[in-house]
Amino acid sequence: MHHPCQEVTLAPPSPGRWVAPAYYRVDLTQYQPLPTRLNPEDLNKHPDYLARVRQELVPNRPPRYPFSSYGPLIRVTQGQYLTRCTAHLYQVLQDALGVERTALDGPSLPATTTTTRRPTEYQEGQRKLREAYFFTRNPRLAAEAKRLHHYTCEVCGFNFEQHYGALGQDFAECHHKNPLAERPEELWAQGLTTSLDEVAVVCANCHRMLHRQRPALSVEALRAQWLATY
Repeated sequence: MHHPCQEVTLAPPSPGRWVAPAYYRVDLTQYQPLPTRLNPEDLNKHPDYLARVRQELVPNRPPRYPFSSYGPLIRVTQGQYLTRCTAHLYQVLQDALGVERTALDGPSLPATTTTTRRPTEYQEGQRKLREAYFFTRNPRLAAEAKRLHHYTCEVCGFNFEQHYGALGQDFAECHHKNPLAERPEELWAQGLTTSLDEVAVVCANCHRMLHRQRPALSVEALRAQWLATY
C-alpha cells in the first residue's frame, strides 16, 4: 500500500553522484522485507525462470520492463529508475523467492487460483522456450535426429522439402518424448542429457498437437489419431 507521491528536494539515501534538483517519492506503509534477497542475475542460473522471463521479454518487451535481452540471457535494463512488474513477471519472482502467491495476491482468492496449472497458451510458450533452450545447447543431437529421419515427420510423414522445395530443405522440428515442460524444475538445475531414442522428428503442426493436452500425447497415440482421420 502507498500514499500519493510527493516532490522532494533532499537527496535520497546513498544516491551516488546525485545531480537532480528534485524527484518524486512514494512513502510506503506496511512494508515487510523478504526473507531472501534475489539478485536479477540469479534468474540466469535457473533455466526455467530464465525461459519464463524471456517468454514475455523476447517477442515484444512490455513498456518499462526491468530486463532486456543479453544474448541467450537477460540483464537489468540500464537507465530506468522506475520499471513495471507485469503479472507474469510477478509470478516468476514469487516462485524464484519461494513466496506463497496467496500471501501477496490478496484475500478471498478461490482455492483453484493457487494451483500450479497454467493456461494452455502459457504452457505452450514455456514448452517452446525450454525446448529451444535445450536444442540450442545441443545442436548436434537435433541435427543427427533430423538426418536419421530424413527430415520427415514421424507422425504424418510430412516433408518440408517435398512441399516447399529448396525453402524447406533440411527443415523439421525435434520433440522430446519426455516433454521438457513437464519435467520437475529441479532437473533443470542439473546437467540435462538426452539420447536420440528420447527425441522424435515432427512437423510444426504435429508438434503443436502433441502438446495440445497435458500430459503430452505420445508420438504413437497422435499417429493413431491422424491415421484414423484418413
